[in-house]
Amino acid sequence: MQYVKNEWIKMWSQKNAWIMLVIVLGLLALVTGINKYYDDPSGTEAERLKANEVHLAENKEWASAAKANNEDLSYYNEEIAKIEYRIANDLPSAQSMSLNEHLNFTLSISIMMISIFTTVIAAGIVSNEFGTGTIKMLLTRPVARWKILLSKLVASLLYGLTLLAIACTFTAVLGFLLFNNDNAITLSIVNGQVVEQAMESAYFATIGYSLASILMTTIFAFMVGSLFGSSTLAVSLSLFILLMGQTATMFLSQYDFAKYIWFANDLSYYIPGSSPMIEGLTLGYSVVVNIVYAILFLAITFGYFMKRDVTA
Repeated sequence: MQYVKNEWIKMWSQKNAWIMLVIVLGLLALVTGINKYYDDPSGTEAERLKANEVHLAENKEWASAAKANNEDLSYYNEEIAKIEYRIANDLPSAQSMSLNEHLNFTLSISIMMISIFTTVIAAGIVSNEFGTGTIKMLLTRPVARWKILLSKLVASLLYGLTLLAIACTFTAVLGFLLFNNDNAITLSIVNGQVVEQAMESAYFATIGYSLASILMTTIFAFMVGSLFGSSTLAVSLSLFILLMGQTATMFLSQYDFAKYIWFANDLSYYIPGSSPMIEGLTLGYSVVVNIVYAILFLAITFGYFMKRDVTA
């Protein structure tokens, strides 16, 4: 535990850890501000009515211009029916962002940024020690090599978890202050009648699957960083492989062997509303594939580090 604490203190003593945190929070604040700027006010009945009447007038104008196209006309007539339903039942406009919508939207941005920044930390935490030569000082201590390496891996994972926790707390506070806290309502036309449905939130399920995905990318980046002495090369190579891996896997998805590729089994594909890259893959199968790859990555990392020559 003491070794993890030492790595944690060392990590936050560097500017880049703080810079990445500031970038995440700054981007989330910017996105939230943009959403609020374009958000339809819905705090009072008068605001909800005004917003819906504006969209009603727009859709009636578009419907009038689309008389020559039956498909477009049908679409706008359905939109008009939905807006009239919102007016009759005092519902916020479709362009009014709810708290759940805000949280889900900002969560997707947070996960994308945190995955990248955690990769940077994990890839550089070992390779940087070799690049600066400080690894020699660490290994002169009467501590097993695997404990030193494990402490760095745990610190990298904790960094990602910390960023996610701070980002989620930050966006939740902004959401409660700026957006409608009622459940988001979606309307659809069924047999000519407007049907009201509450949008179910997949917020916590998304966090769960995303954490598993971040865990795997961190372990992979940590492996790459442990194999190279240059932190720049380790970080660049890790990001390149992670960013290009899914694209390459998509081109290979037509072949049977693609189902064994780690990128095809990323657990983020099982977030509600998403679907696996390759048809037929199941959550259980992908979990097993991820476990196998995690064991392989860790075996390579610890096996190489335990035998690596640091006397040069």
